[in-house]
Amino acid sequence: MKICALIPTHNHHAVLADVVARVRDQGLPVFIIDDGSNVTTEQKVQALHDPENGVTCHRLSHNSGKGVAVMQGMAHASAAGYSHAVQIDADGQHDLDRLSDMLEQSRNDPTALITGLPIYDDSIPTGRKIGRWVTHFWVWIETLSTAIRDSMCGFRVYPIAQSLAIWHEEGAGNKMDFDTELMVRLYWRGVPIIHVPTKVTYPKGNISNFRMWEDNLLISAMHTRLVFGMLARLPGYIGRGGKFARSPADNRGDDSADISHHWAEIDERGMYFGMRFLGMVYRIAGRRVCLAIMLPVIVYFYLTGGIARRASRDFLVRSAQHGGTVAPTRWNSFRHFLGFGESALDKIAAWCGELKQDDLALPDQAKDLFAYIPRDQAAVLLVSHFGNMELVRAIASRDRDFRVNVLLHHKNAARFGRVVQKLAPKSQVDLIEVTDIGPDTAIMLRERVERGEWIVIAADRVAIGARDKSVEVPFLGENAHFPQGPFILAYLLQCPVYMAAAWRKDGHFKIAWQKLTDRLTLPRKNRTDAITGYATQYAQWLEKIVIREPLQWFNFYDFWAKKKADDDQ
Repeated sequence: MKICALIPTHNHHAVLADVVARVRDQGLPVFIIDDGSNVTTEQKVQALHDPENGVTCHRLSHNSGKGVAVMQGMAHASAAGYSHAVQIDADGQHDLDRLSDMLEQSRNDPTALITGLPIYDDSIPTGRKIGRWVTHFWVWIETLSTAIRDSMCGFRVYPIAQSLAIWHEEGAGNKMDFDTELMVRLYWRGVPIIHVPTKVTYPKGNISNFRMWEDNLLISAMHTRLVFGMLARLPGYIGRGGKFARSPADNRGDDSADISHHWAEIDERGMYFGMRFLGMVYRIAGRRVCLAIMLPVIVYFYLTGGIARRASRDFLVRSAQHGGTVAPTRWNSFRHFLGFGESALDKIAAWCGELKQDDLALPDQAKDLFAYIPRDQAAVLLVSHFGNMELVRAIASRDRDFRVNVLLHHKNAARFGRVVQKLAPKSQVDLIEVTDIGPDTAIMLRERVERGEWIVIAADRVAIGARDKSVEVPFLGENAHFPQGPFILAYLLQCPVYMAAAWRKDGHFKIAWQKLTDRLTLPRKNRTDAITGYATQYAQWLEKIVIREPLQWFNFYDFWAKKKADDDQ
């Protein structure tokens, strides 16, 4: 690791010699880049040129901007064999007492960008202070993070190779838009950002090179570029679980994630980070902005999700063969993906409290949800990955005396639970992780039933590790596997069992709600047959709804796949 100092200047020379002397006291070679300064500054800079004593000066023939000066300096430093460069302003604003701390941080993590975190005194102009906070806000959006606490401080230790790579491959601002843009683009590439608190003063009589109108326009254009850059990277960010840069495992280039045949092994990528971000955007900007942000993500998953795309087309073919009105075309398959994205957004809106009772299209002229759905009795709700039953759960859970218990697949429960807790901290929903329904789970749920609570469980997917605990029943013309667990649970709890679904239609949400039985009975001698009978009733009920609204079916895997054990024979 070899570090030098880099000092760009344009018409700043009053304290330049002092700054150079302080840096040389730390043993650092210095490169000064004169960015087309006036004659006086040019002469002062040339007087400092002393390569044998570690000070090298280069001059640009005309004023090209700070970004060009810094990157020209990095190119010279790289050619001289340096790996890192400390960028220091020439006007003496930076507290060089912290230089040793920044160098130590850089040596501890050579991959990182070390940056000053300004501590200002009363000399900072009010306009600058406001402008910095505006930039902070946009940087947090552009990075989907608050990891960058200040992007405008010019006191930094840059890793030269990564910085030059960005300059050559992507570019960055040439003038006052340089510091922020280069930092954001380094962050996108996975470069760690480490802050070192440092005092910053604005010396009396200091001449600022900031041009009010021109530079504000450049900064606005920069933020526009970076926001669109973030949106273009958003699919990868979600796919890597909330990271812009690929890990070594991501770069292997294998397709192992695309050969799985079990729904639980197709990870719901980046769910926590994506939903948390969209929840924030929904509250600030509303539904339309969220949909605009989601569109490139949906396009990405449509283009890269081979399993999901094939499953969508297969399902639409089956639906059309049984009276469905949606043709199995590529466009409708893409609309299928769009429907899934809208459903995810509706989930966020429901838990944020943006969707109300008025958004429900209740049958029988019911005045509110509990006038249609029994409120004063426990119930098991059999739901599916169709539409958005989340809406009903979210609205029902706002009643302070009413609790909903949702059984979720173990891989997603903890992440989804964190999202719901942040979006709706007062929610009366308990999310319970289950891989199998054992005695302990059954006893716990029985206690909740006795308190009159709802138990919600998906009855359309076979849990991982439970492939042999399913029954085959007809669904859209071919036998499909439905799990035994929900029906066994309903039998153990001995309370009314309802089949439920909700979906978006013409700006409102329709609800389908039908009682399966007051009590499930499972005789010992033919228990499997009895479960098959109940599962058949559920599948027939679900099939009718799915045919009417095929684009609301969100099982993007081979729903009719044979059990793995059968495939291995």
